[in-house]
Amino acid sequence: MHRAVKHMPTTPARSGEGRRVIPLAVQANTAPPDRASLRWLAVAPHRYFFFLGMLGLAAASLWWLAQLWARALGVPIATALPPSWMHGWMMANAFMPFFMFGFLFTAGPKWLNVVAPETRMLMRPGALAFAGLALALAGAHIDTAIVAAGALAMAAGWAALLVRFFRLVRASRLADQVHARLVLAFFSLGALAHAAFAWGATQMSAAWVHTTEMLSIWLFIAPVYVTVAHRLIPFFTASVVPFLDAWRPLWLLAAFVSIVVGHGLLPVAAVLLPSQPIQALRLAVDVFGAALLFFVAWRWGVVQSLRNRLLAMLHLGFFWLGIAFALYAWNQAVVLLDAPAASIGLAPLHALTMGFFGTVLLAMVTRVTAGHGGRTLAADRLTWVLFWLLQVAVLARVAADAAPTYGVWLTPAAIALWCVVFVTWTARNLPIYLKPRIDGRPG
Repeated sequence: MHRAVKHMPTTPARSGEGRRVIPLAVQANTAPPDRASLRWLAVAPHRYFFFLGMLGLAAASLWWLAQLWARALGVPIATALPPSWMHGWMMANAFMPFFMFGFLFTAGPKWLNVVAPETRMLMRPGALAFAGLALALAGAHIDTAIVAAGALAMAAGWAALLVRFFRLVRASRLADQVHARLVLAFFSLGALAHAAFAWGATQMSAAWVHTTEMLSIWLFIAPVYVTVAHRLIPFFTASVVPFLDAWRPLWLLAAFVSIVVGHGLLPVAAVLLPSQPIQALRLAVDVFGAALLFFVAWRWGVVQSLRNRLLAMLHLGFFWLGIAFALYAWNQAVVLLDAPAASIGLAPLHALTMGFFGTVLLAMVTRVTAGHGGRTLAADRLTWVLFWLLQVAVLARVAADAAPTYGVWLTPAAIALWCVVFVTWTARNLPIYLKPRIDGRPG
């Protein structure tokens, strides 16, 4: 069955009378068996990497939920390093790259007009990275050296995959490679961040670990997200919503990258340079970023997108980035006015990570899974319900930071709801990656 799909002709033959002649192999696959097999993970990159990414996401989320509820109930869980360190690193830089590589090796060859690598060539580095994730998560309860070994294994796996992607970029003859090259550059910083985290964990340095996690977010995850958003959101919208063009000038991409990278680097500059001017510059960057992002959300058609569920998920996910910058601006104004009582704590961070990263992840992976699984590009009722439950989880987590009095119970409740969303989503999608496309086509 698997071999028949692999060697199947990609274009149906036609008879002399112009009628389509469907090969027997295609006829056999139009009603594929329901039996799942791990062999199907090797058919397409998105299958393999999304499969591992969902397992990693579910494991990291449930692990953090267990930590929170154990703390709330007064049940001690022995750990080799503070659970918040592991949480920050796992949610920022552990499972997310799996989804990114699944997307890059699916869409990247089309962006670059090159032949895609065989999935089997990507599986060993991916397996090494996943083993590192599992090792680090287990090591969090045993020894920091095991955590560091897991982080280094992940760095090695990502580095090998980045070399593969670099070869695709180098082989391309297209003039427009800006998105692919930006993703490659920022992803490389993400791989280096694993090594930096390993060092911080072994040295038990809170400052080093925190800096590594923040730079992972602002020099890796966020720049990659806005680069891909700049390329795809206008394109997806223009193909669905009438009278909207695919507006994505290069200056806008430069602005996106500038505000996220600037936000990430300015706190480092505040340590090295006079603080007051840097703090004022941070406020200016955040205010400008929020204004720009809200304008772009409107220009890209966030209101018009609400007529299409799957498109609305993507647009509302992007809208969270503007909210995050607005909340960061609030906190920065609080610093400049020396009014700590008005601070909203980590609310901006969770608007960014849970709202922007989480919602866009849900939307994009759902879209790719449907499109490359022979399914309709639409969000069904369950997906739509999960999307709105995720929004409730984000709002609850942001509220827990803004009103710490209620955070004792709001935070565990928000993370429990997050787990319900993504564990349900994982359970629904994993079988899809283990079975052939429902339309019988290869991929």
